[in-house]
Amino acid sequence: MSPVRAFVPDDIPQAADLNWNVLRRGKGPAPAALRSYFERLYFHNPWVDESLPSLVFEDATQKIVGFLGVIPRPMSVRGEPLRAAFGSNLVVHPDSRSTLAGLHLVKTYLAGKQDISLSDSANELTAKVQKGLGAVTLLLDSIHWSRPLRPSLYALDAICRLRKNKLTAALKSLAKPFGMLADNVVTKISSSPFHQDVPRLKGENLGVDTLLSCYSDFSGRYALRPKYDLGSLKWLLDFMDQMKAYGEIQRTVLRNDRNEIVGWYIYYLKRGGVGEVVQIGGAKQSTADILRHLFFDAWKRGAIGLHGRLDAQLLEDLSGVGCFFYRRGGWMQAHSRRPELLQFIQGGDAFLTRLDGEWCLTSNL
Repeated sequence: MSPVRAFVPDDIPQAADLNWNVLRRGKGPAPAALRSYFERLYFHNPWVDESLPSLVFEDATQKIVGFLGVIPRPMSVRGEPLRAAFGSNLVVHPDSRSTLAGLHLVKTYLAGKQDISLSDSANELTAKVQKGLGAVTLLLDSIHWSRPLRPSLYALDAICRLRKNKLTAALKSLAKPFGMLADNVVTKISSSPFHQDVPRLKGENLGVDTLLSCYSDFSGRYALRPKYDLGSLKWLLDFMDQMKAYGEIQRTVLRNDRNEIVGWYIYYLKRGGVGEVVQIGGAKQSTADILRHLFFDAWKRGAIGLHGRLDAQLLEDLSGVGCFFYRRGGWMQAHSRRPELLQFIQGGDAFLTRLDGEWCLTSNL
């Protein structure tokens, strides 16, 4: 009998404890909030599919020593419906790593009934295991971009993120007033790359129904794209609002001077910190203006910078508005028995953003 089986509700306490003790380095039983998160994410999401379950690995005593979350996500390729699955929260108890539990979990997951398996934050070990089982690493999609908005404070924050200790914390505290002064000066100089002009586009709150219409109107140029309905999109945005994993969610739809919708963006705002961009979409010819509005909005609300994951079709526009590119965090990978699906993603012909994977489903615990 295989030690890998489907994850069921009765497994939540053990799986949550494993996540808490190993991934989050907590002590004792997992808090009730984490157990509730597991239940809501894996058993009450709108895409639950019994044929694509999350997985657990049991030892000889039937104790759960490994877990791999699986989130189905409906997509389409040139109008044809397909099933995607995102793997998440892979964890194995340190005392059970000799059992190759992680390998067995990933192998079972990749052999599932989905048309394509995706991961948007695989760590080095998981990426190596998945690659050994036939997954491809999406190098361009694993690149991130950054746009400093308050450059002095952004630089201080970057130093503190790279070297987290009492010395850098003290340096940041001492240097912050000078950084604020420098940023106030540099952002007011019209020739400065950090000057924020009033945007040409008009922004308003992005509702769920409007976002659904935007998907229909603007994602058609991509061969592969996610499929949402009003219920699933509302669940997803509500989940993100409540988790607040990276800050406060900001959703904006943009109109031109003829009151036509030309684009939208979604990002996590962190006042006094670096915001994380979830999704940017819209008319190709309006991309630069969409980005300028995004940067102005985040700057006005107090962010010192923005980070996002690269979309190949936005590369030129991102470069043109002062962004730089680098590698950080996990790898994006894909596995499929249909080579054309991988080709669409690798060729930049897929509308896959942080909204459409596991990244946006992170807990704030």
